[in-house]
Amino acid sequence: MTELQIRRAAPADAERLVSVYRSAYRENRELGFPTKAESVTANELSEWIQEYRVYVAEVEGELVASVRLEATDSERVKLSRLGVHEERKGKGIGSRLLEYAEEVVQNGDYSTIWLTTPEKHPFLPELYRRRGYEETGKYPLEYREYDEIVLEKRFR
Repeated sequence: MTELQIRRAAPADAERLVSVYRSAYRENRELGFPTKAESVTANELSEWIQEYRVYVAEVEGELVASVRLEATDSERVKLSRLGVHEERKGKGIGSRLLEYAEEVVQNGDYSTIWLTTPEKHPFLPELYRRRGYEETGKYPLEYREYDEIVLEKRFR
C-alpha cells in the first residue's frame, strides 16, 4: 500500500467524505446495525468538521477513511464515526487512524478516550477490546432495534 497520510479534515473535504461514510457504514446496515452515518450529507459533514476534530486518511490523494473526536469534558474525548471505505477495509487503515486519534487525545492532556458500539456486533466490540478498551456501561438506543455499549481506554 502506498503511504497513508493522516491530517485534520478541511471544509473542502466534506463532499468527498460522503462516499467514504456511505461506503464504510453499508456493511453495518447489512449486519443489522444501521446508523445515520450511512446517509450523511456534505452539509452534515461540513458541520462536523467545524464543530469537532475530524481527521481523514488519504492514499495518493484519495480520501479513504475518517474519524471524529469530541471533547466531552476536561478529561474525556469521545471517538465516533470511524469509517474506512469498503474498498480499503482490511488493510490496516482503520487501525492506523484509530492509533492516530488515540495519540491526539493523549497529547491533548486527556486521560480517557471513549466510544459506543453495538453490543452484539460480530467484530467491533472485540476489535476495541484488543486495543485496550474496557466496557464501562450500556448505551441504550430508543430509536434502534439494538443497543450499544460504552468502551473506554484510559491513558493515565
